[in-house]
Amino acid sequence: MEQIKRYKEILFGFALGAAMWLVDAVMHTELGESVHGESLWTEIFAPHPTALIFRSVYVAVAVSFGVFLWRTNWRERQLRALEQAVIAFQRQLDAPALRILVAARQLQNRNSIQLDETAERLAAEINLDARLIDELAKKYLEFSRLVQEGKTAQAIETLRIIETWLAEQKSIAKS
Repeated sequence: MEQIKRYKEILFGFALGAAMWLVDAVMHTELGESVHGESLWTEIFAPHPTALIFRSVYVAVAVSFGVFLWRTNWRERQLRALEQAVIAFQRQLDAPALRILVAARQLQNRNSIQLDETAERLAAEINLDARLIDELAKKYLEFSRLVQEGKTAQAIETLRIIETWLAEQKSIAKS
């Protein structure tokens, strides 16, 4: 099913060519009853050599049209995938940044000058999130370089690697 979605334009071109083949066969059957009197099935599956050449050209033109549409839409699909990946990446940066802000405010609002257990825990969370954001920013620079060079597929793969790395870091932090 994924292949059908991926190559739907090419399949559309092939279907268009097959429809043109069928219409031409029906036309030949209707127009040629008095000339050679062949049946529709014969005209579809065993046409005269000249009709076969013309119908093959119809199919080739239609499939070429489908390939052209596929190539045009492929770039658009790649850019959409890249846009979705960038949005997901930004969402990944939002949570640690918000936690840092909340933890910093909580530390600032404490009355005690000495660090108690809560303050130590908050300071550790701030440190962890700050390192996480720093690492994400470094990885984002690599992603950004790939996008600027036009290497869309590699950029998307880099984002997937970042997502995997981030999931690993979250599981380590929970441990």
